[in-house]
Amino acid sequence: MAVSEPLLEVEGLVKHFPGPSNLLQQSSVLVKAVDGVSFTVDEGTTFALVGESGCGKTTVAKNVLLLERPTAGVIKFRGKDINRLNRRDLKEYKHTVQAVFQDPYSSLNPRMQVKDIIGEPLRVHEGMRGRRLQTRVAELLDNVGLNPVTGSFFPHQFSGGQRQRIAIARALALQPKLIVLDEPVSGLDVSIRAQILNLLVDLQEEFGLSYLLISHDLAIVEHMSHRVGVMYVGKMVELSEKEDMYSDAVHPYTKALLASVPRPNPDIAMGLTISGEVASPINPPTGCRFHPRCPIYQDSPECRDVQPEWDQVAPLHWSACHKVKP
Repeated sequence: MAVSEPLLEVEGLVKHFPGPSNLLQQSSVLVKAVDGVSFTVDEGTTFALVGESGCGKTTVAKNVLLLERPTAGVIKFRGKDINRLNRRDLKEYKHTVQAVFQDPYSSLNPRMQVKDIIGEPLRVHEGMRGRRLQTRVAELLDNVGLNPVTGSFFPHQFSGGQRQRIAIARALALQPKLIVLDEPVSGLDVSIRAQILNLLVDLQEEFGLSYLLISHDLAIVEHMSHRVGVMYVGKMVELSEKEDMYSDAVHPYTKALLASVPRPNPDIAMGLTISGEVASPINPPTGCRFHPRCPIYQDSPECRDVQPEWDQVAPLHWSACHKVKP
């Protein structure tokens, strides 16, 4: 049986930024935000990028959305390099890939009525007008659980969860195949988060959507994702199916992240823990970037000096750690 091609392929993605400079001297220092990240997103599935703040996961998302251009590496959508698309294919790509951002308070224009916010992509990209546009906007509001009558309201008249529903409706307007979800519920009250997450799952099933989920919250990732990649200071350290990640994580950083998730039973052992601050992407550690904080590092020259390679520790499960071998 033929294996279907991934919807999105990220291969060896590198993104470096110029470091801080001043009026007297231009900086030659580079911020190594993303340093060789690879993964795929299959049709109708959710791939989650996980890690602490500053690990580079949002920079990956910006490259997928063409808000940044990579320093090196390739991003392919349906087999085509998105940074080499002609004008026609680029327009189609921007139709097909949409985004929902973290803050629904700043991602919506406060001066526009909701019906105009949702309808704008339809007017600009598809030339939709009049009754047809009104009907489509009403359908989109209904899809996300909002009364179509509220289309005449302004964003300030809605709660945070309702605003995020509006942002989701806008992302759905052009019938995308891939939606980038950048911390989609982190700005919402805990009581509202489950509603938005369940809405996203339902929409995925209804419309066959694929998601690239950016999150630091492992509980959200467990609920939403099919595959998970864990990042630390610009590097991917572990990559697997969700079930393997949560039951058989092997990298010490992943284990420590999982151990930090609150548990209802205080008698359950926490497992590995980490201390100290995340390393700087301006001057990342040599060798394994996690070794200064690693709970199993024991002054090993290999960990300190040699960058770990990917090892397949199980089917569809890879890790980059000198201490973990298949």
